[in-house]
Amino acid sequence: MDKKSFDIAVGDKKITLTTGQLAPQASGAVVAQMGNTVVLATVVLGALDTSKDYFPLSVEFADKLYSGGLIKGGKWMKRDGGGSDSSILLGRIIDRALRPLFPAGFKNEVQLIITVLSNDKETDIIVPAFIAASAAVGISNIPFNGPVSAVRVGQIEGKLTLYPSLKEMAKSQMDLLICHDPEGVNMIEAEANIINNDVVLEAVKMAMAAGVTVNAKISEFVAQFGQKKIEFVDTSPSTQLLADIEKHLQADLAQFLKDGADGAHIAAEDAIKTKIKTIYKESIESGEQSENTLMEAVDTIIRQYFREHALKGNRYDKRQFDEIRPLNVEAGYLPCTHGSALFQRGLTQALTVVTLGSIAEQQYLQDSFGEVTKHYIHYYSAAPFSTGQTGRLGRPGRREVGHGALAEKALVPVIPSIEDFPYTIVLTSEVLSQNGSSSMASTCGSTMALMDAGVPLKDKVAGISVGMISDDKGKYVLLTDIAGIEDHCGDMDFKITGTRTGITAIQLDIKRMGLSYQMIADTFVASTKARMTILDKMESVLAAPRSQLSVYAPKIKLVILPEEKIGEVIGSGGKTIKGLMEKYGVQIDIDDEGRASISAIDQVKIDACATEIEAMIKEVQIGEVYDGVVTRVEAYGAFVEFLPGREALLHVSELSGGFLNDPSAIIKVGDKLSVTISGFNDNHQIKLSAPEFKAAHPGDPNAMPQRERPQFDRPRQQGGFRNFGSGPRR
Repeated sequence: MDKKSFDIAVGDKKITLTTGQLAPQASGAVVAQMGNTVVLATVVLGALDTSKDYFPLSVEFADKLYSGGLIKGGKWMKRDGGGSDSSILLGRIIDRALRPLFPAGFKNEVQLIITVLSNDKETDIIVPAFIAASAAVGISNIPFNGPVSAVRVGQIEGKLTLYPSLKEMAKSQMDLLICHDPEGVNMIEAEANIINNDVVLEAVKMAMAAGVTVNAKISEFVAQFGQKKIEFVDTSPSTQLLADIEKHLQADLAQFLKDGADGAHIAAEDAIKTKIKTIYKESIESGEQSENTLMEAVDTIIRQYFREHALKGNRYDKRQFDEIRPLNVEAGYLPCTHGSALFQRGLTQALTVVTLGSIAEQQYLQDSFGEVTKHYIHYYSAAPFSTGQTGRLGRPGRREVGHGALAEKALVPVIPSIEDFPYTIVLTSEVLSQNGSSSMASTCGSTMALMDAGVPLKDKVAGISVGMISDDKGKYVLLTDIAGIEDHCGDMDFKITGTRTGITAIQLDIKRMGLSYQMIADTFVASTKARMTILDKMESVLAAPRSQLSVYAPKIKLVILPEEKIGEVIGSGGKTIKGLMEKYGVQIDIDDEGRASISAIDQVKIDACATEIEAMIKEVQIGEVYDGVVTRVEAYGAFVEFLPGREALLHVSELSGGFLNDPSAIIKVGDKLSVTISGFNDNHQIKLSAPEFKAAHPGDPNAMPQRERPQFDRPRQQGGFRNFGSGPRR
């Protein structure tokens, strides 16, 4: 096969694009290699589908575990594949950036599949994957208004860095991914450790410049190796049909805009569509007109009227352009959960619930980079009733996964570490009503629910979405807190979350060609103003985390074990740790980093168990004095528990000033005495002395000398398994 290669510089790195060798039956196929990471992007043109009122594009991201030399975890299913959340999120990023660039009226099915074939675990996969996808569509015979590129920017040691490696990103305070089409920015995905607007905007400007450069190189690649684009059938309603329908609807549309209110558009649009179906009933029944085409025409006309109305300075629900809908915030909404909050903004309503558990309940995730754990998780759930509709209940869709991920990363910078708060934290946002930016309602509700639960957040996070209406002459208006119709008829959904001092997350979707830098900067200003208003309202309800956890929440204490002490605490076959759990009525889980999580309902029992474990791992020093209790008496001395769960031998020679035939004559089980750490033997076993006791017992002058016996420092047992009571870990 005729293999063709092309190099693209991305910062100080290189991506090599090849085509003509793999997947020869695809409409377009490109392999991108960056370092030793190799990604294949294939796109296939399908049949025309006029049954849908949207462009039938599907984007799938297949992160093959074999690419990183891994076998799927779990006991039963070992087959590689399946849509993990991370793959869904990466696929959504590519979808959101490419979808706006297909021409209006194009309704052929298009399937884009991105497959990770080799993962060197040092390279940022999304950059070569995205460029491969853009190039594959570009060289195919599918109409496409590209190219579009992806640029990653980090902030490492205070310096903005283009295309950082994964090792560098581990130290970064910001992760900004920007996609740039021929006109500007058309997708943003970002998370930041409370970074101020100016720094983020500087990173945006840097990414935009880099995107222009990469796009130029993709265009060269397409020019050299691309196919001729097909002549497609434009399925958009004809100009004549639009004009005919508009004549019937002028009065209805005027009334539609006049009566506008939050959520009123759904019933009003249904009434308009019903009218058109009645007028064109005979044409529909005879097959002269397609009902789908008629409804698409109505949508087009409503959108046109709505946009013209907004550009004249009028908002559908009569708000000012920078006005937030009425807010309602309630903390502690549910009586038996660990924490809860209801957040409502207009008709958008989210009830967020916090559940706390031990660190053994962390989520384990696997992709081609390996396995990671998460102790903070956010789930987004929206049933059909939330939009006033019937529908299927089941596995969350891609949209739900994406919204949950956005709300989750919005709060990551303010979530306490496991060391500061040794809990697994799960938030579930039950979205009960949707009419614009429910992910931002989930974010705000999450902050309130966490504070209601008593989680010691580092700061409070809120978020808002800003929309836009623009024309082809450069005029645009921004719409703070977009409602559903403004999202549907507008140009963008620009979500920004943050605290009072900086940004924590960004997500941008658009339905037009890319945004200019000025549009983005103006959106930052509008979003920041709205965020302060929302934070004011949230703080008026609950200003800080509650001082105590819910009575229904488990109580947990964390003890950090030195690596060399983990086996001692676990004991042979788990005997020691099981004994502790039985003795105190607690659950103990130890992870691979030596974090021992002790949980129970009774805090007193937790503290007692923690005290014993801390005593077991304490490094004692020569000369330290302890109050001990005799646990066993032998011919060669007495065993003394000098710390909870920890005992050592007080040798017979340390019991009296002379020879002693029978130690039990002067010391018995249960006796209390003061002992001193006098040294260690060759096996690092502790030697005890008891100067006061010895002075009080001069010994038996007729006794024979005792033979030296070995010293013992008896922490409970050695070796064994971890995480007893919670199942084995892989």
